[in-house]
Amino acid sequence: MKIWRVIDLIQWTTEYFERHNIPNPRLDVELLLGHVLQKSRLQIYLNFDMPVFQEHLLVFRNLIKKRSAHTPVSYLTNHREFMSLDFYVDSRVLIPRPDTEILIEMVLEQQERPCRLLDIGTGCGAIAISLAVNLLDWEIVATDISAEALDVAQRNADKHNCANRITFLQGDLFEAVKELENTRFDWIVSNPPYVSIKDRSVLAPDVHNYEPEVALFAGVDGLNIIRRIIAEAPEFLNPKGKLVLEIGYNQSRDVQELIESSAMYSDCQFIQDYSGIERVVVAST
Repeated sequence: MKIWRVIDLIQWTTEYFERHNIPNPRLDVELLLGHVLQKSRLQIYLNFDMPVFQEHLLVFRNLIKKRSAHTPVSYLTNHREFMSLDFYVDSRVLIPRPDTEILIEMVLEQQERPCRLLDIGTGCGAIAISLAVNLLDWEIVATDISAEALDVAQRNADKHNCANRITFLQGDLFEAVKELENTRFDWIVSNPPYVSIKDRSVLAPDVHNYEPEVALFAGVDGLNIIRRIIAEAPEFLNPKGKLVLEIGYNQSRDVQELIESSAMYSDCQFIQDYSGIERVVVAST
């Protein structure tokens, strides 16, 4: 019987994923094999000649089958790195993207004093938890319409030892916040759904077949949720407060018009992502 080594599995599976049109096939193989063997990618590289035995091969083959059907790697491993933190994720939540780190970095660069911050649509808690880990004296509230997503967020907050500094609330956008004694914040941040339902067909199958629709789609123009947040946020912002939103490709002009049409905002600016796309908008009251 053939003895499979780490390098044999990497080479064979990479070619198999290529035939199934899997993006980043080599990376995915290394992540999945590392998950099965409980080794980092560096350890995988340092152990190319290590034999892989039947108990691990069976698990690995099952993961290969699921990945070839485009199940996201992060759902198969239940891990996603974000802001140098390890987050638990599963199909109940959107998988955090690197572009969202731009939003967090912007808040971290501008903070000067302890503030109150509201994270709308927290999902796995990536934004709220990343900020709580770095801003120990801030008060953070995070909401989501999905109770299942909040379960994941609470799990991640416990994991990163910041659960006592984040208040998780279930509700549609600002609804849950209305029950708080203090409903005003210095910052409101959100990575809301912003994909147009017309663009469903152009999304990768990894995304539209597996990630939760409620976290992706926002009407015909993709602006349904952003429009509501821009309209409602001033009621919950302190004077000189800031609203920070992640937005979609080609949405900056429409979002700017929505902000400028409201007398409640004094100005807005856009921050580009790593591809030069205006990805984050900052509006001040």
